[in-house]
Amino acid sequence: MSVATFLSPRLLNHAKHVFEGESELLIASSWEELDTFVRRKPVSVVILDPLADGVMNVSAVAGLLTRYPSLPLIAYVALAAPAFNAVAQLSRLGLEDVVLHRFDDAPEKFRERVDRVRGNPLSRHVIGVLAPSLAQLPIELGTAVENMFEQPDRYTSALDLAMDAGIPVVRLYRNLHLANLGSPKRLLIAAKLLRGYSYMRDPGYSVLDVSLKLGYRSTRIFAQHAISVFGITPSRVRTRLPEAEAIKSVLAWLRSTAPDEEPSATHL
Repeated sequence: MSVATFLSPRLLNHAKHVFEGESELLIASSWEELDTFVRRKPVSVVILDPLADGVMNVSAVAGLLTRYPSLPLIAYVALAAPAFNAVAQLSRLGLEDVVLHRFDDAPEKFRERVDRVRGNPLSRHVIGVLAPSLAQLPIELGTAVENMFEQPDRYTSALDLAMDAGIPVVRLYRNLHLANLGSPKRLLIAAKLLRGYSYMRDPGYSVLDVSLKLGYRSTRIFAQHAISVFGITPSRVRTRLPEAEAIKSVLAWLRSTAPDEEPSATHL
């Protein structure tokens, strides 16, 4: 998943060095572009400087915290009084992570900080519940399934999962069946809907935003899957589905013996 940044030139140069091997480092040139990245791309963490455009913009950061409360946000700032004042204000609004330039931004330490906050708690919870079944899979396939729950946007079909695990598709189906994990399609839909639930709980995302972030070809397919798994449309998930019920619905649907519904199992 992507790391989105909006930083002043000096801080950006160091961030590029730190995350040189990152698969996708998104570099925003404005607060508006940063918001677009967050809404439409699978951003796992945002690294920003309230002084990124030369003006201390506490309100822009506060807006991100309000619209996307589940999105990990790290303030990367220079050691200066204006930045400290801004961080103090933002901390009262929910900002939890701060990295100081030239003090605690050594590459390894910075990457560890980012890795610690990225990821989805609901996905980790479901992976924990599925652990006994995952333990019955070959190590490569078990790891691939965990990767799919962490980054569901990267997968669109059973073939993607098989390629990630380095096994033939026929063997993929057989191993999942023997471990009582159902079909690859059900696992993929469960992974996407679980992450989609987390997105929909944040007021800043529309249904279209979420379907794009998850890698769906259309909002119609996303809505069909939400109804299949949760029993309600994505727009109602935001206010009518508690977290515990969402997890329960995903696990119950995974264990269901009902046949897979359209669209086809080949592609989402």
